[in-house]
Amino acid sequence: MSIVITAGLALAGPIFAEAEEEVTLGRGGTWSRLHPVEEGFWFFQVSGGDVWAARVDDDLGGYDDDARTPLTDSGVLQDAQVERCHDGGWLVAGSYSVDAPDDSGAAWRLDAEFGGAVGLAIEERVSDRVHHDPIALCAEGATGVMFANRGGAGATFFPVEAGAAGDPRTVDFQSSGGSLAVRAEDGRVVGADVQGVDAPELRLTVFDEDWGVGDRTSASIAEGRASWPQRLLPLGEGWVVAYLTDTAGQGGGDGGVWLAALDADFTLVDSVRLSEDADKDGRPWVVRKGGTLAVSYDRGVQPYARLVHLQPDAVPDDDGLLDTGATGNPAADCGCGGSGGGVGWGVLGLVGAGVSRRAGSWAAPAATSGGGRVPGARRPGRGQGRTA
Repeated sequence: MSIVITAGLALAGPIFAEAEEEVTLGRGGTWSRLHPVEEGFWFFQVSGGDVWAARVDDDLGGYDDDARTPLTDSGVLQDAQVERCHDGGWLVAGSYSVDAPDDSGAAWRLDAEFGGAVGLAIEERVSDRVHHDPIALCAEGATGVMFANRGGAGATFFPVEAGAAGDPRTVDFQSSGGSLAVRAEDGRVVGADVQGVDAPELRLTVFDEDWGVGDRTSASIAEGRASWPQRLLPLGEGWVVAYLTDTAGQGGGDGGVWLAALDADFTLVDSVRLSEDADKDGRPWVVRKGGTLAVSYDRGVQPYARLVHLQPDAVPDDDGLLDTGATGNPAADCGCGGSGGGVGWGVLGLVGAGVSRRAGSWAAPAATSGGGRVPGARRPGRGQGRTA
């Protein structure tokens, strides 16, 4: 993989200056995710078995349930991840169940304005992976989704460039509850995970071009045991990680939502706790817009968020927004089977009963077998969300 990103400033000393009051996002749902745009943020969540997008203001207010936009038309999605792509579009990864819990995974590619959606059935009725807590990575040279292998046997990364799922790669990484990002200095993919309930630290892995372990280290945290580091975010030459703490050592986050700032060597520089209702918090996430971090998380089935301001010396020169001139349909540009106009939506079709489906291709509308609904791409005309 080859990824070129401009490097930033080194991290040292206090990083987090002030956290604003907690705000409620939306009207209920899970997998709350924020992504910055010039005017406010896009807010994503799973509700009613589908992924939805809505705009919120820079202060995280202004949510309008009637203006949200559906990104999928499924009704069966359980977990989902939404990632911004290098070309301005979006990659959505999701899990669902057919014959057994979490036995199926899918992905969707959409353009910058959520049009041209096409869906890809990564695999279906596959019992040797658990598809909950998926990871989506959408960088130039490294685009795909990752699911955890059962029995603690690492994870599998499925490339999804060029209109189909490529050859899967087995990766030494605990992807369930983990996250991936790209390092600025050399374009290497870096992963943050936790090695079970007995490992109190965050684990950081730099992968080589073939998804082998190039370098690996651990980072101490302020208190408790690390859990669910679901967002690793570059900050200058260092990193910010959104994670939970596990004070009881039971593998669940009961110690609240935290941010940790790490330097280029993955050494802890600063940290801050952001939630107190700890035993109900989950799925932490963080993005940056200028000198402010926006942190989202779920409490039960209700999304919440807080703004955290950076110390002036810790603010990179860039504004944290995606710099791209891409305004077309990335699905069409990569030959993924989508259309920039007209209907241009895809539905993931089920195969016959009892047959496992693996690594498929971006699908056009297709008939389905069996009695259940299958994950589908958004049908144009549903929802009227504002565009970035």
